[in-house]
Amino acid sequence: MIEPVVNAVSLHQVKKQSQLSLLDYFLQDHGAPTTEAFLSAQRNFVQSCAGYSLICYLLQVKDRHNGNILLDSEGHIIHIDFGFILSSSPKNLGFETSAFKLTAEFVDVMGGPDGDMFNYYKMLMLQGLIAARKHMDRVLQIVEIMQQGSQLPCFHGSSTMRGLKERFHMSLTEEQLQLLVDQLVDGSMRSLTTKLYDGFQYLTNGIM
Repeated sequence: MIEPVVNAVSLHQVKKQSQLSLLDYFLQDHGAPTTEAFLSAQRNFVQSCAGYSLICYLLQVKDRHNGNILLDSEGHIIHIDFGFILSSSPKNLGFETSAFKLTAEFVDVMGGPDGDMFNYYKMLMLQGLIAARKHMDRVLQIVEIMQQGSQLPCFHGSSTMRGLKERFHMSLTEEQLQLLVDQLVDGSMRSLTTKLYDGFQYLTNGIM
């Protein structure tokens, strides 16, 4: 299945063509932080980041370099190329150890780690995880059906289904889920392997 993404460029293209930080690119494209245009784009960025962060965590989406993440004209983040999910990773190295990609530049666009929009991002993550848990059985059934007889590397290993189920954290209360989300966000924001993987992609493929 192929779906074109219109009015969007990769973060690599943004950085290469503009030579700006992501926040400065937003300011250039949408205006000052107090304008409605900027606030709307920032809100779109935060909401889409929350959704993709949750999906990347649950399905273990890897190979998240800046050529595989797009930014559209309204500020939405859009992930593409889902060739590595669940139990597969580039070269099967499992190098990207963070729950999802959340760089300092992403957080800057959200207004910083102490800002209201960053708290909004974490709130959306929590609400999304609570909602996703209601559909865990259906998700597991779909993956189990696809796993039968499949030669795809993402379905290899007995731990694939177990790991997926564990990431829904069905035994946790909502208060405990909030602590979990805080830990996932903090760990992803500080992840050394995310920085190293981006550096590797720049050195080997020129992806900024």
